[in-house]
Amino acid sequence: MGNHTEVTEFILVSFNGQPQMQIVFLLLFLLMYTITLVGNAGMILITSCDSQLNTPMYYFLKNLSFLDICYSSVITPKAMVSFATGDMAISYNGCATQMFFFSLFGTTEAFFLAVMAYDRFIAVCSPLLYHTIMSKKRCMCLVCISYFFGCVNCCTQTGFTFSLAFCGPTHVNHFFCDVPAVMKASCSDTFVNEMVLLVVCGLIIVTTAIIVLVSYIYIVTTILHIPSGKGRHKAFSTCTSHLMAVSLFFGTVFFMYAQPGAMSSPNQGKVVSIFYTVVIPMLNPIIYSLRNKEVKEALIRQLKRKGFETIMDNCSTASEFILVGFRDLPELQVTFFITFLVLYITTVMGNGGMIAVISADSQLHTPMYYFLKNLSFLDLCYSSAIAPKALVNFFEEKNIISYEGCVAQLMLFTIFVTTEGFLLAVMAYDRFMAICYPLLYPTKMSKKSCNRLVATSYACGCINGVIQTSVSFHLRFCNLSKINHFFCDVPAVMNAATTYTYLNEAVMFSLCNVIIAITTVVIFTSYTYILSTILKIQSAEGRRKAFSTCASHITAVTIFYGTVFFIYAQPAAMSSPAQSKIVSVFYTLVIPMLNPLIYSLRNKDVKAALKRTLGKKRLFSMNR
Repeated sequence: MGNHTEVTEFILVSFNGQPQMQIVFLLLFLLMYTITLVGNAGMILITSCDSQLNTPMYYFLKNLSFLDICYSSVITPKAMVSFATGDMAISYNGCATQMFFFSLFGTTEAFFLAVMAYDRFIAVCSPLLYHTIMSKKRCMCLVCISYFFGCVNCCTQTGFTFSLAFCGPTHVNHFFCDVPAVMKASCSDTFVNEMVLLVVCGLIIVTTAIIVLVSYIYIVTTILHIPSGKGRHKAFSTCTSHLMAVSLFFGTVFFMYAQPGAMSSPNQGKVVSIFYTVVIPMLNPIIYSLRNKEVKEALIRQLKRKGFETIMDNCSTASEFILVGFRDLPELQVTFFITFLVLYITTVMGNGGMIAVISADSQLHTPMYYFLKNLSFLDLCYSSAIAPKALVNFFEEKNIISYEGCVAQLMLFTIFVTTEGFLLAVMAYDRFMAICYPLLYPTKMSKKSCNRLVATSYACGCINGVIQTSVSFHLRFCNLSKINHFFCDVPAVMNAATTYTYLNEAVMFSLCNVIIAITTVVIFTSYTYILSTILKIQSAEGRRKAFSTCASHITAVTIFYGTVFFIYAQPAAMSSPAQSKIVSVFYTLVIPMLNPLIYSLRNKDVKAALKRTLGKKRLFSMNR
């Protein structure tokens, strides 16, 4: 048909049915894409530089990381631009190109995973012949064959799909040009195309799955014949990462392409697509590195070759740390204890009271106070992760914390602080909706939307918490290493390591700056629109009332981001432990104490709710 040339662009519907979630999707995609690039590029760099990783297994892994970067990059940047600008248009040629390369890299990755299963089969079942069979020439042939099948599939799928007729304006119900979504946008009969998609994708999945399945049947049989438990464990450990990657990839791809029913639920398809286009490329380098001793040892070797030697190679493995705290000021220990105790008690009472008042008073069951209640909970949590242990240490001769306790403290603190950063951005967005779109506010900020925004904040907090903790505790520590801080904070723990920490510092610096940049952009953009709307209000009283709902939030944001930026977003902060400790007291104890005061002292709604709650209690007491 020739009339498809009339269409010059497509409109990607994406998640337009949920406009209030566009910023959330932008933040999630940006965070996951950054981790994808850093993780896979790091894997390529390590496997390329270290001669001991010049084996078939890591050659394939390097190519897998390259594919993850490629097929994620085909989709994610365009999706993020669409979320940020609201422009969902993609040109006809751009759509065809995106589909072509995504099909190419996605199909190639499926064959790669099958090749990697075959590689593990040869390594476990025929170890003496492994280097002969899996020669450099054979490995290159297997890689080329994988790309060849990828090219065949992408040419077939793209050719068949864009031979259909499209009658403009054409809406593609997806966030990228995926084959099923583009076919549904056609105004001609797609039965043949759907059958081709089903047959070709089914054939690819069946072929690769059979290779994987047969390989692992032989692998399991061989492992079971190994007499020693240690030998079985060692043999199987080389396959666990690959099994996880295979399960994630084929599970989602099968759901999307190998069953016609998947096409009948576009929204479900979009959610699954996020998983295999953004999440899986992010997870693969983590899966293949976190429990891989060879990769970690290779990283240490590379750092040594560049002149970074281990400070102490023969020190015993750390089981405990010493928190130096404020021991250099023994005459002020009592003063510090009283200060910490007063601040922590005020924090618990203030935030506990805020949660109780908001929960008890029905007039405060609004999105603004729902977020405020969650903010109080976070303040309570991350202060409690630090303060009790710090208070105990003021009276102990040696401020010892166990290795596990330090890990738990660092992870929990990082999760709650990161979540608070995102929650403050969400609260700015809430104020933007309330002031700029007051008539749509109850609809846009529904209970379901609020729950999602809070859940997203926690998800981002968990991702950062896991990454920062993993990166920090992959370092080497001697037993009873001194941490020059009053709690296990990331920079202080890194400084206590006996290995070079440049890469860890770079990860922390990059992640923290990405998080701060994302959240501050949301806050700044929200308040730019808020200020513009307020200035258009004619009455001074109206302007004052509108701005008064934001004053508390602006104060909280300024205090929080000022101190967090000082500690984490500039490498210079690491060079002055004493200064960092003082600033840390401010954001671990003072800010959680101040937040309920900031949000209540000048807030008429909270004060009125408190009076109503106290009035009810007095009335109840009198009736008794």
